[in-house]
Amino acid sequence: MTSNLESLSNDILTLDFAAKGVLLFILIFFCGVFGVFFLHTYYKNSLLARSAGKKKRLPVVFVSLCEALGKIISNFLILLPILGGIVIAAGVTLGVFKAVSSVNQFIDREKEIKALTIAINYLNQSDKTLDLRVRSVIDGAVTLRLDYKATDPDDSSVPPVEWTKTITIQGTEIHVDCMVFNFSYSEVGAGRQRNIAIPYRVFSNTVAAVDGIALFSEDEIAPEDDYGFIPVVYRERLARLLADADYARDMGVRSVNGSDVWRANVRTGDRFRIKVEQTGGLTLEML
Repeated sequence: MTSNLESLSNDILTLDFAAKGVLLFILIFFCGVFGVFFLHTYYKNSLLARSAGKKKRLPVVFVSLCEALGKIISNFLILLPILGGIVIAAGVTLGVFKAVSSVNQFIDREKEIKALTIAINYLNQSDKTLDLRVRSVIDGAVTLRLDYKATDPDDSSVPPVEWTKTITIQGTEIHVDCMVFNFSYSEVGAGRQRNIAIPYRVFSNTVAAVDGIALFSEDEIAPEDDYGFIPVVYRERLARLLADADYARDMGVRSVNGSDVWRANVRTGDRFRIKVEQTGGLTLEML
């Protein structure tokens, strides 16, 4: 039904076309009536002129034009109902097309609003990256429990990467290094891509990043992974995104960057969650 309405109002007859068509019809109608009156009068006057022996056509034409015009004026009241019917029909036609056009505009606006709402909902979402719980803080050393889970959104048959680790690190300001893949807003808003963050290292205010604790051991990383942190569930896609700029651009990657999420003065029992925002970037949420 929507496509029929659109084709009717937009492709076949627009309001401008309908209005011009009605005016053209009225003009043709009056020209036709005038032409009939003129020919009839001219024929009659020609016969009268011949019978009277007059040969000049110009006076006959002039007289015929005047008589035809006079007949139209004198018969205006007879033509008025016809003209009124035409005007009424034109008004109804224009009203119908205007109503159809309004319905189509409403439908188009509803579609745009629905698409924007869906895009905003996608962009307002965030995905869990890593949960952290402070088990203890003893003599400046923090023991953390980390819970991680990642699944392949494009292939449910790929087993998820899921692990729980407990690590101890010196320092009470905890930093988590992540690699973040941000896709374009249009890709995320359309639901075709999701921003991804992979935590790969923990360090602190007393342990430098280069000496930090790696979160993925060698047996959790594919042998052909040259980057040392991409879990197998992301291996094919993300490794290629890093290695092939043209492929990354085609997939709508907006940026690939390392990001450090941190929390100072952690205490026993603190719980945090690192989330990747679909508008871009990471956030640290207290649980």
